[in-house]
Parts: sequence; C-alpha cells; structure tokens
Amino acid sequence: MRSLATFDARRGEIAIIENRTTGARSYFEDGVFQSEATPDGTSLFAYVHLMARLLWPASDVLLLGCAAGSLATMLQLQGKRVTLVDDNPLSFDVARQFFGLPSEVVCVIDDFRDYLARQRACFDAIGIDIGAPGMRFDEQFDPNVCRRVRSRLATKGQIVMNIVASHDIDPKPDRILAMLAADDLNGWIYDRPGKINRNAILAAVPWNWPYLGPRLDRDNLHIERVEWRCRRERRRMGIQNLPNTVR
Repeated sequence: MRSLATFDARRGEIAIIENRTTGARSYFEDGVFQSEATPDGTSLFAYVHLMARLLWPASDVLLLGCAAGSLATMLQLQGKRVTLVDDNPLSFDVARQFFGLPSEVVCVIDDFRDYLARQRACFDAIGIDIGAPGMRFDEQFDPNVCRRVRSRLATKGQIVMNIVASHDIDPKPDRILAMLAADDLNGWIYDRPGKINRNAILAAVPWNWPYLGPRLDRDNLHIERVEWRCRRERRRMGIQNLPNTVR
C-alpha cells in the first residue's frame, strides 16, 4: 500500500491510499473507509454496483453525496446526465484527480437539504449516498427532507438510497423508506441480514417497475462474495412476501 495524497477537510483528513498490487484506490475520511475504486472510477463496492443497476432505467439522475464519485462516474459512462451535489468542494477535486470523475458530471457545491429546498427541476431518478463519519440518518432524513426529495422526482421515477443498518431489527431503513415511498411508490430493501453496521439499499420505485428481486442482474454483485436479500418495506410486508435472494 502507498499513500497518494492527504488533504485537510472540514470533517477530518481525507487520505487516498493505493494498493501497489492491484492499483485499487481507497478513500478515507477522518479515518473512516468510505470508497474503493479502480483509477478509472469503477467502484469495488458491491452496493455501489447495486445502486447503479437500480438507477439504470433513468436518463437524468440527481446524486446526493460524492466521496470518490464512483457512482456518478459509472452512471455518466452509461450515458446518463448526472448532477452531483456535495457540500465539500474538495471531494470533487479528489474524485477528478484520483478516481476519474468525468468533466461532464455537473458538480454542485451545496448542502443537499438547501439544494433540494431551492431546486425546481425534477429528475428521472435520485440517488442518495451520504455517509459522513458520525452521520445520524434519522436526523438528516426527517419527514420534511424526505418530502423535499420526493418533490424533485419526476413521474415514474425512482429513489435509491444507501443507508447503514446497525442490525437486523434496526428500524431506520424501514422508517426512512416509508417516508420516501409514501403512498404512490413501492418500497423495497436490499440487505445482508446478520451483518452489523452494513450497507442496505432502499428503493422507492413505481408499482409496475420491473427491475426488482430475482430480475436484478446478479452479475453486478460479483465483486463481493456476499448474499443480498430483497424484501418489501415492513409497512407493506405480508406473510406471502418472503425475501428473495440476490447473490
């Protein structure tokens, strides 16, 4: 391993570390491992590939949260129009210099809540991957913020969010997804039961949306040998809706 760069940032030091053998680059913020990707920006995290697959039907995507910018890079290289919002301008510089963030990605320096409050345009899809060290998702994504997210979503669009689930009965994923889906979207959670403090992906999608459960392209999850399970948001979960397994 070798250090490529370190930067002083508002939430702690950002460090970029490269694996000498594979060339993979890791992004640390305040000592927390946030991202890992190839130099061209392809993420080495399975959850990022899962988010990219769930956002694939959209053509105009709003992403909240940058870090290494891998999700934005992967979507832009698929031909999407991508707007990336983060309150730390240094993240954009690091993503461009070390992780191949394309110049075509529109980068907006703003607090995501302020951006949502001011923005009037709507997007085909909204991706949320905000995981700053010590972040409290319940406080950041309260009912008002979730309404603002929904207000920027075009008809028949989808919202995909990465969240940290503390344990199997952590109520946060279901509570936040219920607010994002409300009554007009269908809520699904992609999760890895049994793991502590794991990534879980929330998907609020149209009721007739086809990219769910066993139809998800499993090749996108080949990076990590983990088992992902897809279930309904518990508010709508009945005994007939048993989890599907996505490997």
